[in-house]
Amino acid sequence: MTWMTPIVAALTVGQTLAQDAGKPVLVSTACAELNRTVMAHLANGKLREGELALAAFLVADDDRASESCAGLVLNNMAALLSISGRVADAERLAERSVLILDKAYSPDDVVLLRPLQTLAAARFEQGKTARAREALKRMQSIQIQRPEDHALVHGMAAALFEREGKRLEAEGEYLAAFRAWEEAGRGETAEAAATLNGLGSLYIELGRLTEAQQALDRSLAIFSSAKDTVPTDHIKLLQVRGVLHAWQGDWRKAEQDFHAALSMSDLEPWVDPIALRPLLIRYAYILRKNHHGREARSIEVRAAALQTGGPATAIVDITELLPKTKPAKK
Repeated sequence: MTWMTPIVAALTVGQTLAQDAGKPVLVSTACAELNRTVMAHLANGKLREGELALAAFLVADDDRASESCAGLVLNNMAALLSISGRVADAERLAERSVLILDKAYSPDDVVLLRPLQTLAAARFEQGKTARAREALKRMQSIQIQRPEDHALVHGMAAALFEREGKRLEAEGEYLAAFRAWEEAGRGETAEAAATLNGLGSLYIELGRLTEAQQALDRSLAIFSSAKDTVPTDHIKLLQVRGVLHAWQGDWRKAEQDFHAALSMSDLEPWVDPIALRPLLIRYAYILRKNHHGREARSIEVRAAALQTGGPATAIVDITELLPKTKPAKK
């Protein structure tokens, strides 16, 4: 499926500067305060203010420790932007994060794992598959021990395998990622739920609709209770579930899911055309299937008015809403 693969969006926005490494990353009080300030700006849709705060910090403390702090904060910024759908900005900031951290750490240091995942995800979402795989290869070169780190690598590999049409390999990676989240004691978190959402999307492509339903039902249950769930998690789940309903021939439920996804998207402080346009186009198609031509036309006009300026400007393949093979009975 051509929309953002759910697992790619599973980046933890609320992470602290020190928790993602296999060994502690010591940060100063000033660095922790910078992170809080910058993330508060971004939560209010003020990217420029966040970048200015980061620049002022570097001017005031021009040393290696400050640069390392900046690299970690940049990754947090990129992760939040990626989840919000602002993938071009996310890629730009993630690239800066990796460049800065490369100067402070060895190329295979686990500190680089999250920034590289953020970079790979942002590239993937923009259709830059080859560049995303470059970042994944760097992730795979890092010596990791913790199951949650293995989950990140497996999840990114799953998304790339799925896009490349290697569906059995993708299934294996999704399952390995979810097992790793469970082993880490994080099987009830939003990241684990996003893995199940990705698996459900894959099962739809394979025509294994019963398994898709099971994966999506469990994903929804986790998202509904996990403290780290963000609105975009529900938005992406609703879109995948809407496609499942379309494959099942239940266009009314498909319309309900896409309507709910769009309503939630419209409440976000910023909406990137790259994420919004495919949602609008698929929703309009479903509206027409339900003979709601007037509503469909208004949605189509809105989609046509969006300027994405990237790979997302390509025509969205709405045939993915229709089964390509006879659904499996598994």
